[in-house]
Amino acid sequence: MINRKPVLDDVEYYTRQQVGYQCKRVLDDTKARALFNKVFKDKLELKRKGKLPIRNQKLLATESVVTETDKQITERTGCKTAIEKRMAKIIANRLNNTDKE
Repeated sequence: MINRKPVLDDVEYYTRQQVGYQCKRVLDDTKARALFNKVFKDKLELKRKGKLPIRNQKLLATESVVTETDKQITERTGCKTAIEKRMAKIIANRLNNTDKE
């Protein structure tokens, strides 16, 4: 890291992201190496536990394919959240009030 070599793995990448600036610019050589090793060990432990995120992982697509069957199932079950139910009641009340006037 101090010699600006390319990163070897995800652990080193995330360690550099967290303490790279401090190690290069702020701390002297011995303190920088000690801090880097401490954070590196912490990140390595996270990787062993499976809690370190994977670098360059592709995100899920924001668009999903809705088939005709999905639409029919949704219509039959009437899947509505609590907010949608409340909004439906409000709209129904407003329509009923406008009919009376």
